[in-house]
Amino acid sequence: MIEKSHTLEHIEVASELESLLLESRLIKKFRPFYNLISKDDKSPYYIHITRETFPRPVINHEPKNSISGPFLNRYIPTRILNHFRHITPYCVSQRTLKRPCLYSHLGLCHPCPANISTPDQKIQYKNNISRLKSLLRGHFSAVKKNLTLQMKYSSKNQNYELAAVYRNQLHSLELLTAFPIPPDEYLANPNLTQDLRQMSLDSLSQLLNIPTLHRIEMYDNSHLSGDSATAAMTVAQNGGLSPNLYRHFTIKKSVTNSDVDMMAEVLSRRLKNTDWPKPDLIVLDGGKPQLSAVAHLLPSGMCLISLAKRDETLIVPHGDTYTEINLPKSHPGLQLLQRLRDEAHRFSRRLHHKHRSQNLLK
Repeated sequence: MIEKSHTLEHIEVASELESLLLESRLIKKFRPFYNLISKDDKSPYYIHITRETFPRPVINHEPKNSISGPFLNRYIPTRILNHFRHITPYCVSQRTLKRPCLYSHLGLCHPCPANISTPDQKIQYKNNISRLKSLLRGHFSAVKKNLTLQMKYSSKNQNYELAAVYRNQLHSLELLTAFPIPPDEYLANPNLTQDLRQMSLDSLSQLLNIPTLHRIEMYDNSHLSGDSATAAMTVAQNGGLSPNLYRHFTIKKSVTNSDVDMMAEVLSRRLKNTDWPKPDLIVLDGGKPQLSAVAHLLPSGMCLISLAKRDETLIVPHGDTYTEINLPKSHPGLQLLQRLRDEAHRFSRRLHHKHRSQNLLK
């Protein structure tokens, strides 16, 4: 294969899930020889949805009428289905259930066919399968819209338990895909990831009047009433997240329980570290109190803002005054900051939970 190869091309995507779905789409479109014929004569795998009373996904080697595929090994479609099962539960049992299966207790088979006794439950299960098909085709935004409508409808009808189920499924979808891009968009523009990153940087540079925006740092704290306090710094370079540059901070015990004081300590320690590249923009997870606590620590010319979580409001300090900016959710600059903030929150909580576990063992 190497001897017969003349060029190498790649398409950069934003997540593992997008890469798996795009790979499947590309293989189906171009049918490259080495992807379809392997030395051990194994055929590629496909995902199908059965035509039973309660349909279920199956993985086999049959390309006809498949929902997704081909995949080079069984691990890839299995991993994709496991991801999606947290968003839209389904049954995998090959027999008629007489009692709820184990997965129903884990929320991964809901409603379980063994428990379905009303027309509404049957419709709910079929809707789950319909959403699964949409996810396998890369239609993430349509599924998100559908789950949001179902959640609001259930809440309006005071079916709060079901509304909570849809809320949790929405949360799982957001964690899995963040800001997903359908495979077809990558096929139309192989440089889409780079274009989106540049668009994010350009929009923030124009909004904040920053000529050069190469490195962005986001900070967030995590603690339980001041105990096991930690913080995290996440970094975006040239519009893309750089996990290898993330850093943990353990807050000193001398600091009070105040988020404001914790943020001041972290920024002070970070700015003393001259080995790290200088950021063009520092973003705090918080509001005006956090900004006022750290503004005096920054050298002249370094831009500082905060992202308030409740309304996703950008707060920009100007001396003793502040400007609040509410951007549309589709704004590429805001989406970049949201990804950084979510990463900082996750990264900080990871160390916080580790410290709490260690304290319990003492």
